[in-house]
Amino acid sequence: MIADVSPWAQIRGGRAMDMLHPDAAQIDFRAVADTLAQINRFAGNADKPISVAMHTLIVCDAAEPTDRPYALLHDAHEAHLGDITTPVAEALEAIARHAGEDTNAVRRALRSLKDRHDAAFLRAAGLPPPDHEQQRRIRRADVVALMTERRDFLGQPPRPWNPVFEAVPPLRKVYRLRKPADVADELYDKFRRFLPALAARTM
Repeated sequence: MIADVSPWAQIRGGRAMDMLHPDAAQIDFRAVADTLAQINRFAGNADKPISVAMHTLIVCDAAEPTDRPYALLHDAHEAHLGDITTPVAEALEAIARHAGEDTNAVRRALRSLKDRHDAAFLRAAGLPPPDHEQQRRIRRADVVALMTERRDFLGQPPRPWNPVFEAVPPLRKVYRLRKPADVADELYDKFRRFLPALAARTM
């Protein structure tokens, strides 16, 4: 009988990351910055390609100063999981619903997978889990960044987006395309500045 083997992925640097039980010791924030700078948002459908790393910098700009460490990590799990877009998650739930299955099971599975990797990133960064209010503020900053990106990088939407998103104004700052390497360098610099475990190494 073949024993069950936990799914794993080869990550940057030729390392194996256990997808169900991610190891914080395996996380290299330099590699994370480089990886996120190569993953495009919106499944690559933006008129001007924007990376998850650039999105993270915009969320950091939109966040309260005290929330920046959490803003920097809010999508860090995508370095291992990729960017599972909201429309894809909604489509999976719709398929489950039409099949008579529990749509909450799809949502819970995706949330659990992200939570496992988020917890590993928090441990690697030397951060405690964010409290409820911090989570709320980061979600708000995430939507502000989303609407800023729609204005600066996407084409005119063919129909209105979710009313919750439409009600949130973008940042005043206008963002331009940048080289992935430059975005990765800035993101890594912010990791070293705002994440306690990395900041301690630079002292």
